[in-house]
Order: sequence, then structure tokens, then C-alpha cells
Amino acid sequence: MSEPARGSGRFGDGLTNSQVLLLAAAIVLPGLAPTMFGWLTGLLAIPVFAILVLHGTARGSILIRNGVLIACGAALFLKLFGSLLFALTLIPLGYSFQRSAATGTGEWKTVLHGALYLGAGWLLFWMVYGTVEGVQPYQHLLKLIDDGFAQTYEYYREQGNLPADRQLYLEQAVNETRRLVPLLLPGVLCGTVILTVWLNLMGGIYLLNRVRPGHLHWKEFSRWRLPDWLVWPAIGAGILLLIGGKGSATLALTLVQVCGLLYFFQGLAVFIHLLERWKVPRTLRLLFYVMLIVQSYGLLLLAILGLADVWVDFRRRTEPPAQAGD
Repeated sequence: MSEPARGSGRFGDGLTNSQVLLLAAAIVLPGLAPTMFGWLTGLLAIPVFAILVLHGTARGSILIRNGVLIACGAALFLKLFGSLLFALTLIPLGYSFQRSAATGTGEWKTVLHGALYLGAGWLLFWMVYGTVEGVQPYQHLLKLIDDGFAQTYEYYREQGNLPADRQLYLEQAVNETRRLVPLLLPGVLCGTVILTVWLNLMGGIYLLNRVRPGHLHWKEFSRWRLPDWLVWPAIGAGILLLIGGKGSATLALTLVQVCGLLYFFQGLAVFIHLLERWKVPRTLRLLFYVMLIVQSYGLLLLAILGLADVWVDFRRRTEPPAQAGD
């Protein structure tokens, strides 16, 4: 594949490039039609990463700049300020991926760096949003969730068609859920950041491997392996739960959720590797994936499989024996 032409750095350089227009559309469309295109915002780092890798940092930054300027013009005309600012928080994530690819950074360290960039970007966005709107975003979110559960309970209670025992059970369940939400929400937010980074990295790797095979140094996802030391935060979470206290419980549940998500990814990698090793047909593989997602315990089983891989190392055990002279 021929090397891309170098840009001159002028404003009009690449302004009508199809990649620039696609990037601008990906920024604007979620605010214009959130129901249909809202998912695009969460994957915006993919085109940014691809443009930087395909065109180089200098030329790629010019194209990204032009795409952002076009999107800003459209957003000002359509009054989509909030969605525009939130979309821009994904752009540093694409640069983080490109830097990791250029320096040969490992897979999970790339995810960690990306999570720090994205987490900082989202935190800054919500701080600005809270200042402008005069609200505390985290407390506002907690209140919205709590009010939602309270309104749901009131709706079913006012219907008057539930037996007394079921109404009591519903009240207890709703109250317990409302009590747990403040303990679980930090872990949910951290997990959302990590999941977003992982989806963008997977999407970027897939796209670039199709366009420029062999350019990236990262292994196939089925060969990814978490660092062994990650088992200690999970053990620490168990100790914190034994200590008790609201602060300790919140930290412990956050660690459990984050470690559980990471070990789910490792379990999924092990599962994919085993299916490839056993040469399971693609149609049957798809059926297994759907079953794991639909069944509520499937995700837990994959997390347990990922944790067990720390000691068992399923992928090493399924490697074919080395040939003589290798």
C-alpha cells in the first residue's frame, strides 16, 4: 500500500476528504437523531484512531481538526452544543490508542491508558456541565435513579391489583435496590469507561486489520492476558467487605465490578481461543455467544473462567506440542 500524501497544514487541506466528512457526521448525527445514531458517540475514537494510523499523526491531526470544525459549524447551526462537547471527549482516546500503537504498548496497558484519558475527559465534561447547569451531576444522577424506582413502586401500588404479599415483596425489593444504588453506581460508571475503551479498541483494531493487515503489533484478542497481579485487588475487595462500613463497602463493590468486568474480558478471550482451537463452526460459535449473552449466568461464568485462567492458563495447555528444531 502506498504511503499517504503528507498534508501542508493549511485549513483547507483535506476539507472535502470523505474521512473528514464521515468523522463530522459521526460527531453531529447522535445529537441530531439520538434514538437512531446515539451509539455513534460511544465509538467515535475508532475513526480518530484509524485516521491517525493511516495518515500519520501530522496529516491525521489536520483531517481530524477539519472534521471537528465542520461538526462545530453544524452543531452551532443546529444548536447541538451539549452533544458536540460530549462527543469531543472521545477524541483524546483515539490519540491514546495511536500513541500506544506507535510505542509498542501492550494490550491491557493500552486499555488502562485509554481509560485514564476517557475518564478524565468525561469528568471534565460533567464538571463543566454541572457548573453551567448549577447542579452536582453525580448527586443529580443518584436522585434521578432513586426517583425512578420510587415512581415505579408508586405506579404498581396505585394499581391496586397486586395481592398484599406481593405488594410487600415489591416494596422490600424496591427499598433494597434504592439502598444498593449508591454503593453500586461508582463501579457501574468505572465499568462503563472501561467497556467503552475496550469496544473502541476492538473496533479500531478490526478496522485497521482489514484496511492495513499486519500494521498493528497487538495480538489477536483470544491471546490477550491480564497481568497476574490483578488478582490482588479482587482479594482486597473481599477483605474490605469483611471490614464493613459504607465507605469500605462502596470501594469493595467498585473493585469487584471493575475486576469482574476485566476477568469477563479474559474469560471471553479464553472461550474464543478454545472455540478456535477445537475448530467449532462459525454458526455454532455464534449460537454459543448469543446463549452466553442471553443467559444471566453466562457473563458470570466467563468472569470465573477468566479468573481461573490466572492459575490454570487454559491457552497454554491447549497449545500444540512444539516441533523438533523449533
